[in-house]
Amino acid sequence: MKLSKRLNAIANMIIKQASNHDTLADIGTDHGYLPCFLVSENIIEKAYACDVAKGPLESSKETIRSMHLEEKVIPLLGDGLAPILNHPVTMISISGMGGFLMVDILNTHLEKLPQVHTLVLQANICEYAVREYLSANGWKIVDEDIVKDLHHLYEIIVFKKTNIPVTYNELDYNYGPILRTKQPELFKQKWEREKNIRQRILDSIQDPTHSKYIETKQELDEIEVILNDH
Repeated sequence: MKLSKRLNAIANMIIKQASNHDTLADIGTDHGYLPCFLVSENIIEKAYACDVAKGPLESSKETIRSMHLEEKVIPLLGDGLAPILNHPVTMISISGMGGFLMVDILNTHLEKLPQVHTLVLQANICEYAVREYLSANGWKIVDEDIVKDLHHLYEIIVFKKTNIPVTYNELDYNYGPILRTKQPELFKQKWEREKNIRQRILDSIQDPTHSKYIETKQELDEIEVILNDH
């Protein structure tokens, strides 16, 4: 099975953390591709392909049937983490949605899943919200990556449960503690793009006393500091 660049990058992050005894729940599963790939490659033992909508879940069932994985990849209908509350799960992947929606999903049920040791998350926007929420609730960022797929840049963040307090700052939340240290080329591309967007906003306002101008200028200056710090 050939995955998209985005899903392949997520799979690679899971491969780094998983054993073949792990059970993955893929929340908002994309046709069931990710869990089916990981099970078929013996990366994990079992998976749940979860979706809130019946249509996408039917697509997942077709993928599962076509790969003859009915015994190892289980489709579940339901909202967020609710479908897996009565199933033993050790890893969770969530991707393709906004950061604040992801936080809502995690905040609703995550504490009811004590066996989960790893979260692999890819938020389309507002990644900082995910980092801030989880680091304040007993999770540590252990890996980060960024991938380009169909002209979009996606950040993937891996969290591990920890009993040791972890301290991050605003720059860690906004740029990722690992990504801003390593600064891969796609990270630079993303923030150069964001810098240009903010510069266009400043050019359109042209009033340095305007509150939006001041806020945007601060963001622009921060990005320049990050990019020049490597």
